[in-house]
Amino acid sequence: MKDLNFKINKGEKIGIFGYSGAGKSTLVDIISTLNKPTTGEILIDNKKLINSGSIKAWQNEISYVSQNSVLLDDTIKNNITFFQKKYLDETDMNSKLDEVINNAQLSEFIKKLPKGLETSVGDLGNRLSGGQIQRIGIARALYSDPDLLILDEPTSALNSKIEKEIFTILKDL
Repeated sequence: MKDLNFKINKGEKIGIFGYSGAGKSTLVDIISTLNKPTTGEILIDNKKLINSGSIKAWQNEISYVSQNSVLLDDTIKNNITFFQKKYLDETDMNSKLDEVINNAQLSEFIKKLPKGLETSVGDLGNRLSGGQIQRIGIARALYSDPDLLILDEPTSALNSKIEKEIFTILKDL
């Protein structure tokens, strides 16, 4: 990928499409500062990001959902919250949890479980389907309330009905 120049305004939704090997993942890695550009620069609010000392702050504003979400051998709740103490009290945390569970289309699945959110997912989520793992990954990303949400085929294991519902919800967020 050469001579790329673009601007994303806050609140915009963009898609990055291209053939295999075109550089889509490399571009995402550069935007998320996992890789540095070989030339040029990244500007956030007209300020250079690289060498500014604000890379960690920028990374804290990003949530990334891949097609292969990794789960801990722990509960659904802990896999969504990832042990974050982001919310001031349990009421706020539970309210946010309910919101992201609904948005990730997990409500009906969790209601059917005897232990609900306290259900263990098993090692790497081996007690769940691929679609359930992906939806927990989406809920985790939404729970962190990011400024930038990067989705890398996050619904590849979902049926088309649930995929459409999740993208409709994400579009409206």
